[in-house]
Amino acid sequence: MRKLLWMAAFFLPAVVLASGGEAAEHETDFVPRLVNFIIFAGIIYYFVAEPVKNFFTGRSAEIAAKLEEVQKRLKATKKAKEDAQAEYEAAEATAAEIIESAKKEAKLLAKKLDEQLRAELHNLEKLQEEKMEVEKRQMVRKTVAEVLDELFKGDAIGMDEKKFVNLIMKKVA
Repeated sequence: MRKLLWMAAFFLPAVVLASGGEAAEHETDFVPRLVNFIIFAGIIYYFVAEPVKNFFTGRSAEIAAKLEEVQKRLKATKKAKEDAQAEYEAAEATAAEIIESAKKEAKLLAKKLDEQLRAELHNLEKLQEEKMEVEKRQMVRKTVAEVLDELFKGDAIGMDEKKFVNLIMKKVA
């Protein structure tokens, strides 16, 4: 209703001050048209004002609901990002632990292999020494056998001790 009064107050000066420069004989139908327009505007306002208000109120509520939904999704996305970041950091920590463990295991394996190789080398050295000792004994036996064969075959049976030692030394050297 106030709007109607404001509209009337707005158009009233135009009607009052609108005096034509012509004679009174030429009156216009401006006032009846103005009244008809005001009545028409009032009827339109009466029928349209409430639906328009409801439309805009509903639209505002709809926009607020969508905004709230978007904010919820944004929060959920941020939460998911934080969770993913935490999982990533946990995976990095696990990977670092695995790498550290692998390095330690590699060092232990290298140490174990080194110990095994040293033991194997030591065993090979012992085996070689034993083999050399056996070869040495065989050589001495062979030399002694040759010397004795020479002594028995030849006239060396009457040899004195010095010649016998010299003969053995020649064979051994």
